[in-house]
Amino acid sequence: MRHFSIIALLALGALGASMQPALSQEPIKIGVMFPLTGPLASQGVPERDAIKQAFDEVHDVVAGRKIELIYEDSAAKPDIGLTKTKALVERDNVNLLLSELVSSVGAAMAPYVAEHKIPWISTVALASLTRAQKSPYIFRFVPSSYQYALVAANSGKKLGWKKVYFIGWNAPPARESYQVVKKIFGAENVVDAMFPNVGTTDYAPYLTKMDAQPADGIFAAMWGADAPRIVEQWAEYGLNKKMPIFGIASFTSEELLTDMPPQAVGVRSAYTYCGTLDTPENKKFVDEFKAQHNNAMPGSYMYMGYMAAKMVIAALKDINGKVEDKDAFIDALSKVHVKGPMGEASFDEHHGMVANFYELTVEKGADGHLQNHCGQLIPQVRDPYAMFP
Repeated sequence: MRHFSIIALLALGALGASMQPALSQEPIKIGVMFPLTGPLASQGVPERDAIKQAFDEVHDVVAGRKIELIYEDSAAKPDIGLTKTKALVERDNVNLLLSELVSSVGAAMAPYVAEHKIPWISTVALASLTRAQKSPYIFRFVPSSYQYALVAANSGKKLGWKKVYFIGWNAPPARESYQVVKKIFGAENVVDAMFPNVGTTDYAPYLTKMDAQPADGIFAAMWGADAPRIVEQWAEYGLNKKMPIFGIASFTSEELLTDMPPQAVGVRSAYTYCGTLDTPENKKFVDEFKAQHNNAMPGSYMYMGYMAAKMVIAALKDINGKVEDKDAFIDALSKVHVKGPMGEASFDEHHGMVANFYELTVEKGADGHLQNHCGQLIPQVRDPYAMFP
């Protein structure tokens, strides 16, 4: 009897050990890097917070394993961003990276990520991340500049525009956007293309040029504080009564509307997020974000950070949390489909984002604040690799 009891106790002990929750394993470490200081902190900080919100929804546990988010500040500078990335990988031993929105930082990170085989889910719109700098370890949950500019250019065509102006940052995303507009409209139908520096304060030299030779509309590819600034000056020069603006990508993103002048009403754009879309998933996302950010509306940056995290969560669940098996994680992430605030999203064969777009028009809401009206759905937009290899 004593012999039986000892055997029974040993058996129960072994069974109990096998049933220990996976929380006893090492946590899954995720490096989260965005510009948290400097001029782009207004986008970087809330995008970081939206990633945290997605993991808060699962109580920082996926497939029984604790999630540890490790934050760094890229300061929107390539050298700092690369140094911080190396620290996350070599010092903190992160399993994967969920990071960045600045193209120059992303370009600096890509070779290091590929060499060290660290899965990286990026929200950098740099087209090269799924082209010249493509790697099995790089995923992009943000449209490429070619992808979002093609939607904008086609929308301008639908409006009946024939001759247009283009104005955009003297930076790769805007210059790539111009290539799209030129291809869709024909170089002969772009009256002029202008590339002011990021942070330009006075657009008079550019706006007066436009006033001299009217066109059907203006495509604008600039973001952050520059978008409200050019809209304000466009209205001051009376161009709002002559040539409408169509903003490319996040030109009228919700987090920028608080700084837009009243004359922004009627400005159009087309992008992946519309804060007023009435779906249960978007209502949940908006309500939770507003509760944590003094009633501030989330915008496209927050949406993409949130969804990038949701894609990671889904892939981790599919492999039962075994993130150390990088091949299995990458394979799962490649195949994952997630229904989010704007509908279903996934990755294409090059690991680029596939998602719904909406045509947006700025309007005054019932509370008197500017908001985006969700217009036509453009479903499951893919990066145009064949058109822009």
